[in-house]
Amino acid sequence: MNGTDDPGCQGTDGVLYAYQKALNGTKLAGPTYFCKFFEKVRSEIVENLTRNGLEGNLVFSVAIIITDGNIHDMDETRSLLVEMSRMPFSVVVVGIGQGDFENMKILDADEQVLTSKDGKKAVRDIL
Repeated sequence: MNGTDDPGCQGTDGVLYAYQKALNGTKLAGPTYFCKFFEKVRSEIVENLTRNGLEGNLVFSVAIIITDGNIHDMDETRSLLVEMSRMPFSVVVVGIGQGDFENMKILDADEQVLTSKDGKKAVRDIL
């Protein structure tokens, strides 16, 4: 979210403004759960695709997540990201501090393709 009721940002300047606002106005605390956030993003993307049609004016969504450590819903998050790898969506994760970022390395999928617990593979790297 960009600090307002409207999660959207217009262009690069809007994204940079939301990022600066988030850095200055965010208190980091755990535990960290990503799944509910990604479920909301997924439903908004699906709604946009349905509204505009597959050949309509598509919107590409980018989520910037600022985190101070490990996530506590890893299996659910991996499954959602594998599913969302087929959608016009990417994630940027900014790690702050000395927390445990091992799960972020797995989600980043630089070493191997991101795979859900049930064996489905992402079609592209989205994080």
